[in-house]
Amino acid sequence: MKPDNAVEYLSQEGWRQWHLELLQSTINRVYHRVPFYRKLMDMHNISPDDIKSLEDMKKLPFTTREHLEENYPYDLFAVPLRDIVRLHTFPGPRTPIVKGFTLRDLSAVRRLTARFLATSGVTSEDIVLICLDPGMSVWISEIKEGAEELGASVIPPDPQSVKNRLKVMRDFRASVLITTPSYALYLTGIMQQEGIAPPKSLRLIVFVGEGIEDEERMRLEQVLGVSTRLGYGVTEAVGPGMGYECDEKNGYHLATDYFIPEIIDPETGEDVPPGEIGELVITTVAVKANPLIRFRTGDMTRFIPEPCPCGRTTPRISPIQAQADGRVSVRGIKISLAYIENLLEEAYGHVPEYVLCIQKKNYLERLSLWVAINEKLFEPSILGLHEVAAKFERLFAETFGLNCRLKLVEKDHLKEVSKGKKIVYL
Repeated sequence: MKPDNAVEYLSQEGWRQWHLELLQSTINRVYHRVPFYRKLMDMHNISPDDIKSLEDMKKLPFTTREHLEENYPYDLFAVPLRDIVRLHTFPGPRTPIVKGFTLRDLSAVRRLTARFLATSGVTSEDIVLICLDPGMSVWISEIKEGAEELGASVIPPDPQSVKNRLKVMRDFRASVLITTPSYALYLTGIMQQEGIAPPKSLRLIVFVGEGIEDEERMRLEQVLGVSTRLGYGVTEAVGPGMGYECDEKNGYHLATDYFIPEIIDPETGEDVPPGEIGELVITTVAVKANPLIRFRTGDMTRFIPEPCPCGRTTPRISPIQAQADGRVSVRGIKISLAYIENLLEEAYGHVPEYVLCIQKKNYLERLSLWVAINEKLFEPSILGLHEVAAKFERLFAETFGLNCRLKLVEKDHLKEVSKGKKIVYL
């Protein structure tokens, strides 16, 4: 099965009409059904009747991850709880962030993810192996269902060794691997180190969660004898089918039948000139359970103004350049300093001086948190210090599905390493 993608070729006027109708319907719905949005719009003296054109969307205030957290668990839902058939939760700095789905939402996400995978080259004849960290569980679920929607056979991720994964890939003749670029590089390094030939069945790798440098991408394609595609998404919003490459491999086509994108100056909130880098902001217009209005993703990118030779008229953006909100992406999982400080507060009762150290080993990023020794840290015994450190490490693993070693260091050494920064790459 190949999903209908005719909407990707609408005329610009067709897009404007599509977006305006869906935007007006969405704004009217959230104003009357979501107290948070009603209060926010009333504070800015805006009503649904004021949205008469797409340009009027600029009158609406931004929403942020802090708003999602403050309205935990159900206060952003635009439908009754009885209509919610699935709930996903993922980490917020203080409370989890919740994403709900109606049956219609789930069907839409499956179609969208299937379209992303089909555009990437996945077919019903493929055997798809997914290798993603547990912290990307929401995407794992959506990618699995999207591939199944296409009729492909799917091998979801299991907690097994790298050698077992390579054995499964070979023995089951997997033809498509869906993973992060860093894990693909890691697998390739293991194969070269162990003298394991790349599986002859493997023809395509679909990268999600991270970007990849052109040089590394070309090396992977040559060593493994595969083609590669990149996908982009925001977990809180649309998921892994939010943006994807076509055959031209020149930026992400955005799934603008599901949302309206903007790129703003993160300092002023104003639109940046065409082609310049700014923060991506999205307004979902095809989500029933919990729509997002002018949601600041924190992702720094730019619109690619030139038409794509593939013929799609959907806007394209460049690969993500940086984060505007202090977050860092580690193996496809977004981590912010606010999250870390909350875990430190829970473990120690206060937030000591610290620096997050990121080190690449065999292409995979490894995390350690260096904490400056001070009198507040000392427990009655050395054993107590280790117990508190172990508590932080456990909390971090439970929250993000990643390991992070806590290391106590002298204050002067911490300052020497950090040079005033909270995140350093070793």
